[in-house]
Amino acid sequence: MSTRTVAFLGCGRITRAVAQGLVAADGGPWRLRGASRHGRSARALAADTGLVAAESIAEAMAGAGLVVVAVHPHEAAEVLAETRLHLTEGQILVSLVASWPVAAVAEAVRYAVPVLRAVPNVAVAARAGATVLSADPAVAPAQLALVQELFRDLGPVFVADDHHLETVSALSGAGPALLARFAQTLAEGAAALGLPPGLAEHLARHAVRGTGALLDGAGTTFADTISSVSSPGGMTERALHTLDHHGLPAATTAALDAAVRLSLSRMPVSGTERGVGAEGGAARPP
Repeated sequence: MSTRTVAFLGCGRITRAVAQGLVAADGGPWRLRGASRHGRSARALAADTGLVAAESIAEAMAGAGLVVVAVHPHEAAEVLAETRLHLTEGQILVSLVASWPVAAVAEAVRYAVPVLRAVPNVAVAARAGATVLSADPAVAPAQLALVQELFRDLGPVFVADDHHLETVSALSGAGPALLARFAQTLAEGAAALGLPPGLAEHLARHAVRGTGALLDGAGTTFADTISSVSSPGGMTERALHTLDHHGLPAATTAALDAAVRLSLSRMPVSGTERGVGAEGGAARPP
């Protein structure tokens, strides 16, 4: 078994982002395999990144040190039941499945191997995405370190209690989409005021990029960045007051709350109730 071989079960958006980031990092020491339900997305990802497309879950998992499950929540029970049949001693299971706590994933595979949960975001494709991990108590420090090493090639890695990961998913996982939506709104608003749309879009993109660079400065806070732009009685202060007046803070909190509530509503029931691990026909990879 090679601890540096990673088997992705599911080759959708987040797997693509992780694979692209690892390739951008010159692949590091990682050898990547992937399986998908009908094989098309695995083959497409193989063509784009060099990942090896497997024909089945079993083929992808054989000899892999890390098994990464990256499927939709409604597909997870079936895929984890199949995954359990092929897990071997020494493997580590990493779940990217939204709404599935570590304990639910561990239960689904009958605690056969150490289980971690990871919440990266699509910015890992550009090696600029944060990843938050949570781990089952059975995970040893060396096993956690190996998974941290994988995601550290893609950006900063944090560890949090599992009960925080739904909020992490809403903030960090959905964050690129929320920030891009705000940037899009800025550009559209400027275009509505007469700025050429192409110029408005470029300026909005650079505002996001430049703000990120400022916030990356050592010791820089959100308030520091705001105050560096906002002068008393000036345009920025007026714009900020207008956003607050129209409910930006409340709308943002409501958006995060809605995302968390949806995630909580999709959490699986206990394994005996949902039939996880039932013997019978093998599941296909997603």
